[in-house]
Amino acid sequence: MSTSRYFMMHLYLLAVCILITICASSTTPCSNQDWETWKTIHGKKYNSKKIEALRKGIWLDNLKKIQEHNDKQGNSTYIMVMNSFGDLTPKEFAQLFNTHERKEVSVNNQTREGMKARHTHHLPESIDWRTSGYVTPPKYQGRCNSCWAFSATGVLEGQVFKKTGKLIPLSEQNLIDCSRSYGTFGCNGGWSSSAFDYIRENGGIEAESTYAYTAKDGKSCKYNISESVASVSSYKILPYGDEEALTRAVAEIGPIAVVIDAGLASWQFYSSGVYYDESCRTNTFNHAVLVVGYGVQSGMKYYIIKNSWGQDWGQSGYILMARGRKNSCGIASFPMYALV
Repeated sequence: MSTSRYFMMHLYLLAVCILITICASSTTPCSNQDWETWKTIHGKKYNSKKIEALRKGIWLDNLKKIQEHNDKQGNSTYIMVMNSFGDLTPKEFAQLFNTHERKEVSVNNQTREGMKARHTHHLPESIDWRTSGYVTPPKYQGRCNSCWAFSATGVLEGQVFKKTGKLIPLSEQNLIDCSRSYGTFGCNGGWSSSAFDYIRENGGIEAESTYAYTAKDGKSCKYNISESVASVSSYKILPYGDEEALTRAVAEIGPIAVVIDAGLASWQFYSSGVYYDESCRTNTFNHAVLVVGYGVQSGMKYYIIKNSWGQDWGQSGYILMARGRKNSCGIASFPMYALV
């Protein structure tokens, strides 16, 4: 390519980048091409023009919310971005990707862990179990409310690695298909504690490689005990709302399962920064995730959260959630972990 042609191509690409920046900062898309580009990127197809018009309207509304939020960056600690969930209302999104809403979980005296009495020595300023081999790459739960299963397997994957030095992706489908008698509801929600009960009494759980994920409720349980790669000896639920206990558990135990309020559009379109939304509730839980570490960024304390919405969401599948902000989003309400 000649120098002049290379220079012209460079100017063209620069102009495109500038145009994209202008579109991203405006309150409405530059043209229908933005919608068409989004559909192409995310493989979106609709059965009729009427349905597409409806979805485009939702997409435009979400885009406006995202841009209005980002325009107020001086008053926010995180950034939102349009993603593959852009044509869903917050209610639709919650129905598809969050667990069924519950406000309580049954806890007995033996299950509660007394971490408060142990708050005696200094904790590391930061912990990131991803760098130590405890954490598998973020997975995608699909259109199945199975976050509880991903949260449970995340805990066990870390503990198996801690014990054996082997990082084995465990089977969420095994839990979806087989643990209903322990109080779970397959693709309609559940609690990680129920999954731990099942694994402990069932004698184990299979790997993802032998019991593959389908994002659907299985008609029957196909668990094969000869394929079991992990078991649960015990599990604990930490003191309600105690962030110090949660932080200590992350530092001393490893990745910890938690339930949170993830029902806001700000969660749906989170992209980067430390997430803190005053509208987030502390006593209503609709999503289960995994705390894999904690740290401080620009003076703000945060937890490192592994989600189950794929690696295209958030920071490659992760979100930094505010720590020490009065149990924001209920993150310290029902933390739990299991030992193998």
